[in-house]
Amino acid sequence: MATAPPPTTRPRPARRAASGPRWRRWLLLGLFFGLGYGLTQRLLEVRWGEGSTRAPAFKPKSTPSGTPLGELRQQKGDNSQPLAADLEELARQQREEKEKQEALKQEQTQRQNAAIEEEKKSLESGRRRLEEMGNSQEPLTPEPTTPEVPQLPPPTPPPIEQPAPPAAQAPREAPATTP
Repeated sequence: MATAPPPTTRPRPARRAASGPRWRRWLLLGLFFGLGYGLTQRLLEVRWGEGSTRAPAFKPKSTPSGTPLGELRQQKGDNSQPLAADLEELARQQREEKEKQEALKQEQTQRQNAAIEEEKKSLESGRRRLEEMGNSQEPLTPEPTTPEVPQLPPPTPPPIEQPAPPAAQAPREAPATTP
């Protein structure tokens, strides 16, 4: 019997780790789509010829407020003279406002400086008082005094008593002895 050749054992190629997180792919795809969309919009808005009848890309939202120049000239009555706006009056008012604000700032600064000086003076006077109290001979707080102990005369020893002479005693009798 013929034997079959052994199966070839080829090593399987190891799976390569993903080249990066999946979000990178989606980010790149989104970037390309956004770029394509933006370019398409730009190309559609470009005017290719000077004779284009398209309206400009911007439109005024509303008419400007205020009095038109024509009405001002009619009110003035003289078309040849340029209209003198009240710029001088506005400049004067702005200067006055600025001067008022500067005066208020200076006043506040002076108040703050005066308060600081007053505080410095009070601290200095307090420091001087403390130095004077420290230099004075009197103690700051009275020390507790104890009453003086009266002097007692030195102790005298009690008089020595002479021991009393022993009383005459009768001779003792010897105990009786029995034979």
